[in-house]
Formats: sequence, C-alpha cells, structure tokens
Amino acid sequence: MTIAGSDSGGGAGLQADLKTFTALGVFGTVVVTALTAQNTYSVTKVLEVPPEFVEAQFDAIMDDLKPTYAKTGMLASRKIIEVVKKKVTQYGIKLVLDPVMVAKSGAPLITDENVISAILELLKISLIATPNKFEAEKISGMKINSVEELRKAAKKIYETYGVNVVVKGGSTLNGIDYAVIESEEFELKGEIINTKNTHGSGDVFSAAITAYLAKGEKLKNAVIKAKEFVTQAIKYSLDLGKGHGPVDPFAPVDLLIQREYSREELERLLWEFEKDPNLLLQVLDENTKSNVAYLTNYNDVASLAGGIIKYLDKIKIDGPILINVKNTISDKLRSFNKRVALIVSLNKTLLEASEKGILKISESGINSDLIMSEGVVYLVGDSVDEIITKLRRIRE
Repeated sequence: MTIAGSDSGGGAGLQADLKTFTALGVFGTVVVTALTAQNTYSVTKVLEVPPEFVEAQFDAIMDDLKPTYAKTGMLASRKIIEVVKKKVTQYGIKLVLDPVMVAKSGAPLITDENVISAILELLKISLIATPNKFEAEKISGMKINSVEELRKAAKKIYETYGVNVVVKGGSTLNGIDYAVIESEEFELKGEIINTKNTHGSGDVFSAAITAYLAKGEKLKNAVIKAKEFVTQAIKYSLDLGKGHGPVDPFAPVDLLIQREYSREELERLLWEFEKDPNLLLQVLDENTKSNVAYLTNYNDVASLAGGIIKYLDKIKIDGPILINVKNTISDKLRSFNKRVALIVSLNKTLLEASEKGILKISESGINSDLIMSEGVVYLVGDSVDEIITKLRRIRE
C-alpha cells in the first residue's frame, strides 16, 4: 500500500510508488492523501484530501485486500498524520516511513512545527524510516557533512525513536547511505551519477523496500536490494520536461528484459547459421575468427564467449552467449551506433558485393553495411533480420 499524494507530472508520489510496485511484481493499493498540480519544475496547487476520506480509503482496502506493508509519501497536515497513525495501528500495518519534510536540495517542504512533531510520533510506530540527510538533521538535531556524521545521525535516530533507519546521503555524500537495522550498522554505496533527473528517487527507494518486504525479503536484504534498484532507476532516468526529470522505475526490469532478448536474438541468428552454414561461410575465411554481438538500449552487449570459426565446410560455434564479456566486438559495437555486428572476412565475395552496390563499405561507419576498423571487418545492422537479409543478398 502507498499512502501518498498524487503527482500530476507522474514522476513522484503515488504514481512513482505504483510503478515501482508493478516493476517489482507486487500489487499496489492506494490511500490518496493529497492532489497536486505539478510538473518537472514547479508545484502550482495542492488540494488536501479530507481526513475522513483518507480514513475511508484505509477501511475499504483493509476490509478486502489486507496488505501487510505500506509506505508513506508526503503527509501535509497533522490531521492526516493522525489518521494514518490511527489506521496503521488499528490494522497492524508494517510501515515504511519516508518522513518528507525537506527536499533533497535542502529546501523546506514543511515548516509547521505541529506537522513535524506529528511525523516524529509516526516515526515511533514505523518499521523503518528513510530520511534524506536534511530530514535526518531535523530529526536528530545534528549537522551532517560527512559519512561519519551520517552514521552518527542514523544511530541517534535508531536509539532515540526505536525505529530502523536508512539515512540517505544523496549526491553531496557521493550517493552513500547509512543504515541501522535491528542494531546492525552498515553502509550502502551507490554510483556517482551525473544527472539532474532525480525526481521521485526517494519515493522509488521507499516503495522498493516495501515491495521487497511484501515479496518476503528480510528487512536488511530489502534495503540492500532497494538501493540497487533505485540506483538503476537514477542511472537511466528520463530527461523529460524543463526541470528535474523523473527517475525510471521500469529501467531495472527493462534492462534485464533487453539482456535476455539480446541473447534470444543472437541464438536465432546462430540457429540460422547452423541450419544454413553457407550463409556465413561465404563471408568467412579459414584464418578469420568470427563473432557476433547485440547491443541493448542500456549499452549492454551480448556476444559469444569464444567465437565462430570455419572448419572444412562447416562452422564451429565456441562458447555460450554472455553479457558484457570483454572482447573486441563488444567494444566496437558500442562505437558503431548499430544494434548488431558480425565479424567477417574481406574476401572476394564481399568485394564483389561491394562493387555491385549490394553492400556499402567504409571506415567511418556512416550509412554503411560493412565497417573496417583496425584491420577487422564488421557486417552491421539495426536488427538480426537485417543481418540475415544482407547475407542472403550477397549470395543471390
């Protein structure tokens, strides 16, 4: 369950939560606390949902669907927070609290001390809290300018409020977070990602923790996996709008899907070679070791661990298809701006095809079928089908 406001821009709030739940394979329910009119650079209006309607949403969901875990987004008033606390306690919901008070830039989102004190009360009944470093400063009363101070603040919050905690260091601390979970302290390291498009990253992190818990993960593992998930969502964030674009909670899943698809496409191409060896043999000499590679939208490359060689009148395929194995064809394909590459021999057959205008050859790779690079010739295309078609045209 997500207990949060609606972001009309779709990048944060309950929209980001539901996308994360879906991406991680859990069904999400929603208690809407507010409606916002916002985009990537501003919030123009906020309409708070009446507390009695927030309560009604809880009752309707728990009467039927009964989720075990929930997470919060921005809770803008003391009355809303009191309803959330009442219902979480009533139904025994295990709460992942994102204590939204200060933006990751350091700008205050909530200044009403009554609201802040209510959030701190909610903290005490939560399973885990995920404040950013500015919120952690407010909760702990400490300044945080280093990883060591991050650690001290996390420990103080854990000891003061009796709640498991992950304090997010953000870009100012190179993406390092610090957690204290069931008395165990540990650091969570992320990548240094140079992007302004981080809208919704906090929501995605806390939603991912909630989703992993719902899938049966222990709390520590849920936090570690959520960190990996949100790092990928930030790394492949979307450059949309005029302001800070949203992170992409579908990217971590799509990345895996595309890796698997790249393997399947190469298997399909290799099967064509096995069915019809002459399709490849016509452009492969005995002294050339061939290989084939497929590039995904995430810059991952699938290729053979070994390669392909000509053996008498047959071909021999060596090794499984691996992702991002260190070899020449993988490095070259990333620079070609093409989807698929096949190492071939610059033999009589290819030269005749080039002379007839069937294939265009160049070193630049611009509008080319064949690219020569450092003494190696690559047949390139935007799909496996295009490679097969080119090889068939050569043979005609």
